Amino acid sequence: MKFRKLTIENYKSFQFATDIRFPVDGDGRGIFLIGGMNGAGKTSIMEAVNFCLYGAKPDEIFRGINRKEKARGNSGVAFELVMEMEDQTELTVKRSWSAGAIDDPKPKDLTERLTVVQDGKRVAVQNKEIWQNYIRSMIPPGITQFFFFDGEKIQSIAADDHSEVRLKSSLEAALGIQYINRLASDILYIKNEDRKGFIEISDEDLDFKQSELKKEQKELARKRRERDRVRQELDDFKARLEDARQRFAAAFHTEPESRESMRENEKKRIQAANRLGQVESEIRTLCEKTLPFAIMGRLFDPIRRQIESERESAGGEAIREQAAILAQRIVRAVEEPEPIFRETLSSEKKAELEGRIYRLLKAGDSRDDAERILDLSDRDAARILNKMETLETSDIFQLKPMLEEKRDLASQLRQLEGASQAGILTESERELFEELQAEMEGCSTQIGRKTEQSRLLEEAILDLEKRIRTIEVEIEKLYEKHHVAREKVEFLQECDAIAGVLNQFMVRLRKNKVHLLQEKTFEMYGLLSSRGGLIKDIAIDDKTYEVRVTDRNGHEIKKSGLSAGEKEIFAVSLLWGLAQTSRLRLPIIIDTPLSRLDSAHRDNIVNNYFPNAGEQVIILSTDTEIDKDYYRALKPRLSGAGILAFDPRRELTTFREGYFWET
Repeated sequence: MKFRKLTIENYKSFQFATDIRFPVDGDGRGIFLIGGMNGAGKTSIMEAVNFCLYGAKPDEIFRGINRKEKARGNSGVAFELVMEMEDQTELTVKRSWSAGAIDDPKPKDLTERLTVVQDGKRVAVQNKEIWQNYIRSMIPPGITQFFFFDGEKIQSIAADDHSEVRLKSSLEAALGIQYINRLASDILYIKNEDRKGFIEISDEDLDFKQSELKKEQKELARKRRERDRVRQELDDFKARLEDARQRFAAAFHTEPESRESMRENEKKRIQAANRLGQVESEIRTLCEKTLPFAIMGRLFDPIRRQIESERESAGGEAIREQAAILAQRIVRAVEEPEPIFRETLSSEKKAELEGRIYRLLKAGDSRDDAERILDLSDRDAARILNKMETLETSDIFQLKPMLEEKRDLASQLRQLEGASQAGILTESERELFEELQAEMEGCSTQIGRKTEQSRLLEEAILDLEKRIRTIEVEIEKLYEKHHVAREKVEFLQECDAIAGVLNQFMVRLRKNKVHLLQEKTFEMYGLLSSRGGLIKDIAIDDKTYEVRVTDRNGHEIKKSGLSAGEKEIFAVSLLWGLAQTSRLRLPIIIDTPLSRLDSAHRDNIVNNYFPNAGEQVIILSTDTEIDKDYYRALKPRLSGAGILAFDPRRELTTFREGYFWET
């Protein structure tokens, strides 16, 4: 790759679009020299190349906008780089930033735009990231610092004994190792992404599930055997119970009773006997106290009527006995306190009225004349009426229901006693009775236990059958997943294998590259150093990239023990070694490389490094670095030269061909 043209517009002192062309010799090699005083814009050229290739943050661009143009409202910055590719095609990359028509633009207002032209045809860059990746692949940003560098870069490498260790990632990028490392990382990333949500089904998983199935099936077979045994025992107990029942019926000509039934009958018999005794006691009590009077109960109503009749008859007699007195009182009542009639009765009339009333009272009512059988006083009559009422409300009249209850209880008791088979048995029959009864009860108990045991076994068998069906379904699914998993596992294993191979390759590549870097660095250091004869070897650790320099006696020479010039020579040698080892054919841009070197080292750089630095070397120098003598030494190898002319009054940089004293 070679740079053909660089255009800078409205950046720092490059107010107007400035084209810098880079011619090459017929053999494709050449050194292009650009002169410029301090502040003329040499560093701006380095920045323009980097910004055009890789872009930049808006703040960086905004700070570099030409001051005069910014004051006019022009915030547009543009860089264009024309390159000749390895396949002889021409690629133009243009990157610009603009804030549009905003009056007072800020960095955040800048919008970046990328344009790519290949062999005169504009390429669609809707996806800017794709083209950015393409550019980065051609010119990796991690290694441009070893191709586009200035004196400060040289100083940073030469700074201390272990400065190169800090450049490990950049060194690996220059050696091409980072791509292998990235490829291995990408493969592992793909593997990890592919493993997400993936459960590996191995043969061991299937074997485990199969063993689990066999275990459950074995348990099911055991439960079934146990169930069959319990069922057989249950049938045996049922047969023994039936046999005992038949023997009982044959011996006692009745159906056997259970002990519970017998106990219940005995309980009922005791309750009936107790109640019968209670009823008999109550009957005796009633008979002893009130039965004689209760026998007269049917005569209570006639007695009540006789007493009432005698009471009424006694009242009529009393009226007749007091008839004269009552007649007088009645007559007086006619006139007192106020006469009933208008006319006052005469004495004769009163006497006649009184006589009539007397006769009337004296005669009385023939119905009131009752035979006095009882002839009771009012007190005795009241006592007798009260006694009859007490007898009528007493329990004596419950005697009949109690007698009926007694008969029922006696009948029930006879039935219960007759039902008690053991009560009328002989001693031998009782023994047989107890034996058969105990056997039947034992069989009944065992039948209950075996029935419950059989039920529990049936439930366990159903659960096992369900579990076995579930495991069989799981095994079927596992076999399906196992087929898929086997392919997935093979893919993951291939990823591991590839990553392993890449890691091995990276280790070997690093050793080879570092060995080549050692040779190239030592080769250039021998050409550039004024003390080359004192250094026997330069060794670079293939893991840490730490550099060890040894003298002819095999003693290590610390970098800090070298002079400032030697340090810079070592840094330049390392940069050249990296460029050679990377095998990338990129242009070399060097900004002010000789400012800190003495004359001896400058001579070596000019005569030995510049001609061999690369196929295209662009040197940015002041008139004191590449002076007339060095210019004459380089001129045979120059493909062209130019100068950055800076006008302090206008703060403007322009570019024209020819070096300082050739313009």
